[in-house]
Amino acid sequence: MKKNCDFYMDEFFALDKNERLPASLTVHLLFCKKCRNFVRKFSLLEKKCSKENMKKISCDSKNVVEIMRRLDSAYEMYNLQKERVSMRQWLVAGAALILCVVLFEMLAFFASAEFFIFPLSLFFAFSIIMYCAAFVGTNMDFFIKKWKIQ
Repeated sequence: MKKNCDFYMDEFFALDKNERLPASLTVHLLFCKKCRNFVRKFSLLEKKCSKENMKKISCDSKNVVEIMRRLDSAYEMYNLQKERVSMRQWLVAGAALILCVVLFEMLAFFASAEFFIFPLSLFFAFSIIMYCAAFVGTNMDFFIKKWKIQ
């Protein structure tokens, strides 16, 4: 391929999947048989590789672990196995957090410690925000499947 063809192939590879070809690239492909054949073969190969019936390998597979160990000597199996926190534990922790908010607010109010209410409220507000962020962040798969977000 000529230097001109390299420019057009770089332009082709810079495109996203199923993105419309620019007019200049289309004109070049009409007149350059080598580039046209290359793009056609590459597109066929991409279609074959992206089929849904491709064999899927689990992350626990010995082959995957061995490949990762060769790439990164510090890689260990425990990186693949994340401990999941059950929904019951999340709910118990959230209920305990809300109960603590109510109890400490009542305690500060009845103890006439009005100077203590504002910092305590800020602390609990920050705690609830961090709890919600951790809950959503660790259960992202659940929310995506529940609302069918793609």
